Amino acid sequence: MTKERIGIIDLGSNSSRLIIYDILHNGAYQPIFEMKQNVRLAEHLNEEKQISDTGIARAVACIRLFRRAGELHGVDHWIPVTTAAIRQAKNRIEVLSAIEQSTGIHFRVLDGKEEGRYGYLGVINTLCVNNAVLCDIGGASTELVLVRDRQLVDVVSLPYGALNLTERFRNVPETEVGDRVKAFFEGQLGELPLLQGVRELPLIGLGGTARALAKLDVSSQRQELEHVHGYPVTTESVRNAFAKVSQLEVDKRRKIKGLSKSRADIFVAGLGIITALVDYTAATELIVSRNGLRQGVFYEYLLKDKPSPVLDSVLEDSLENFNKIFRVNKQVADTVTEASLELFDQLDPVHRLTAEDRQLLRVTAQIESCGCYVNTERWTRHSAYLALSSHLYGLRYHQFQDVASLLAGKGNQRLKKLLLLIRLAKLFTLQLGMAPKEVKCNVAKGRVLVGGVPDMAETVQVSADADLDEEFKKLFGLPLVYAD
Repeated sequence: MTKERIGIIDLGSNSSRLIIYDILHNGAYQPIFEMKQNVRLAEHLNEEKQISDTGIARAVACIRLFRRAGELHGVDHWIPVTTAAIRQAKNRIEVLSAIEQSTGIHFRVLDGKEEGRYGYLGVINTLCVNNAVLCDIGGASTELVLVRDRQLVDVVSLPYGALNLTERFRNVPETEVGDRVKAFFEGQLGELPLLQGVRELPLIGLGGTARALAKLDVSSQRQELEHVHGYPVTTESVRNAFAKVSQLEVDKRRKIKGLSKSRADIFVAGLGIITALVDYTAATELIVSRNGLRQGVFYEYLLKDKPSPVLDSVLEDSLENFNKIFRVNKQVADTVTEASLELFDQLDPVHRLTAEDRQLLRVTAQIESCGCYVNTERWTRHSAYLALSSHLYGLRYHQFQDVASLLAGKGNQRLKKLLLLIRLAKLFTLQLGMAPKEVKCNVAKGRVLVGGVPDMAETVQVSADADLDEEFKKLFGLPLVYAD
């Protein structure tokens, strides 16, 4: 049952977005609705730093639409914020007054450091990252955040984004804009104390340019993007994309698979910013974050009674939240997880798996029955889909793919071993009634002996998992023997 419904509006310089969150009585939380409008306020900011009447009208129409959507969804509490275009506008009071008079919504104008901090909160609470440079490219500004040991060190906001840099070089031939933006931005970076001595850290990309680059990268590999959050792009791929796309005129960019037509005109400028940062900081990789300012605003609200709006552990909080949302039975999940880990540890001499695999096993065992929330028929398929699509955080991108493969019963020999351990754990605890600590494996004399239940071999043979011993021998190379 919903305890509170929060509407967060980000009136941005390029696009404006609404996201609605539910906070449930059991402590769980989840986004339930999102909406985006390409208002492009920065485009309506003239040389006198005034937003035109047309720009004001577009902003009012957008917020009126968001307000209506919020009313239909029953929003209890609004948190509206606005960023660079309004921040830079000399007539911002007039703009915000027009919006408030028409919609009743009063916006808070974020300064550059606040904008960067909210981006940091959105990332640090949803990505597994300790040290990084965060780069949030908007339409009229770029925020850079240095993170050490998951803590925010400093924020710098530069008044240059994908939209106003495109406008700055509008008289340059289209095929030269990218190089001009990159050179200009590298000059700006050289003046920043924040980046002095910062080398070989991951670059976390927030905003539409980074998301578009992820889609472009996946498309170039002829693959499908399961989810954009946490997607890694190599620095070589960043440079290759910049070299290729910057040489295309806008009409040709609009035909690129994976790049939206609405972003084609400003994508090169945004990509120039990212490439400049990759080169200047010798970044190890670009990790794309779908979460940023709006999610940061939400986490600040959610954790307002805590000493800090930063979660102690992204993975543990996410697992707990995920299982509450999809009504996973905690007692069953904990029993299967504990038994799976007992098997993993006891079979260490024979399984040849790693500590990362153990963590993968733990996460998968915790959530593996979540698909029953959708339908108990073919629930494993639903579990795999939910793991990839339902805001589960705290693992690297490839690890989430492994979890989904495990849940779907697919994958290489390593994943098949982990899946078999979960199936054995369920057999022993849920079918045979053993407590996790009663699960004992003795590796000796060229076999694995498992016992603890009277008539165990006979009981297993009439179960649905009678063939697990054959699969065990195939995967682990030793026979599995049941004993009383």
